[in-house]
Amino acid sequence: MSDERAIIKRVLDGDYDAFEHLVEKYQARVFRHIIKMVQDRQQAQDLLQETFLNAYRGLSGFTGASSFSTWLFRIATNTCLMYLRKNRPESVEYDDQIENTRNSDFVPASPEFLSTPLDILLSSEGRRKIEEAIDGLPILYRSVIVLRDVEGFSIEEVSKIMDTSVAAVKSRLHRARNAVREALSSYYKDKNLSEHRRAL
Repeated sequence: MSDERAIIKRVLDGDYDAFEHLVEKYQARVFRHIIKMVQDRQQAQDLLQETFLNAYRGLSGFTGASSFSTWLFRIATNTCLMYLRKNRPESVEYDDQIENTRNSDFVPASPEFLSTPLDILLSSEGRRKIEEAIDGLPILYRSVIVLRDVEGFSIEEVSKIMDTSVAAVKSRLHRARNAVREALSSYYKDKNLSEHRRAL
């Protein structure tokens, strides 16, 4: 963080080239987050550029109260939400609940899912199903699970990035994880059933 503060000071002192160090460090992670939000690679490229432009313009407002990465991801998230609210309002306005989820009670995984070997879950097929399950979530839930479980931000950091309460983050994360778990559970249940039928 001290290195980042030194770079930020250089940028604020007029050294624009120093900002490229921050771009190089974070652009892959930020792009991964953006593409998960908008699910459009070309649009994600445009929003990535807009995010860093907004970050450069607003760098003087970075107080250091949070980490630079938290501050940057909040800019990226706000940039995406502004785009979605303008161009795809239906994807944002009605996603404060997961479709077909009637409450936030814990939903246990099926025996088929629990008995699935870890090497299968971590296989390319398993990773692909996890990606598909996450991509199927409403955007606010999708963003929370990516920020927490993929990018590794703390619950408190996610709440700052998403500009919402810690309680809301915990609730969305809980329900998002359950939805992903259920999607995987259904997939492996069907997969095991198909394999069992072929073996007969």
